[in-house]
Amino acid sequence: MDFAFQAGDLTAEHVPDSEAERLQPLLKRCEDYHQLAYGRPALPDQARRIPTERPPGLAPGQGHLLALKTATGDVVGLIEALRDFPAPGEWYLGILLLAPEVRGQGRGEAMVHAYEAHVRAAGGRLLRLAVLEQNEAAHRFWTRSGFQPEKWVGPLEQGLKFNRLLRMTKQLG
Repeated sequence: MDFAFQAGDLTAEHVPDSEAERLQPLLKRCEDYHQLAYGRPALPDQARRIPTERPPGLAPGQGHLLALKTATGDVVGLIEALRDFPAPGEWYLGILLLAPEVRGQGRGEAMVHAYEAHVRAAGGRLLRLAVLEQNEAAHRFWTRSGFQPEKWVGPLEQGLKFNRLLRMTKQLG
């Protein structure tokens, strides 16, 4: 499946799992998120770890990693998600991360809407995600984007922290 699509002035392009390390400079620029989520900066091999941290038993191609690029080719964001997880027609959005310099400009909302259209076109009927309890800006963002709270999970050990997560869903049909 082709995962290239446009959202405003950003393009989402597929990054093969074997090339995930290309996203490392973005993760370094997003230290605020890593401090909030893990209590530490991104590890030197954090990007390379993204595909390896997916749930076991996924079929090849079920997970996908997208680089969000400007017209000049600068990587300013990423999406990591799972198709048909945990059930057929349900997609799990594991990461939507934007560089600090492009946040608050409507690009995240544009990308979410474009991604939702892409998921719908691929037969997806529901999007799932989990938001860190302490990430109030993310709670507001996902609620504005039409996601509904489902349930709290955790605390789960993540890096140097134990986090509670709010699972949220959005019907796409």
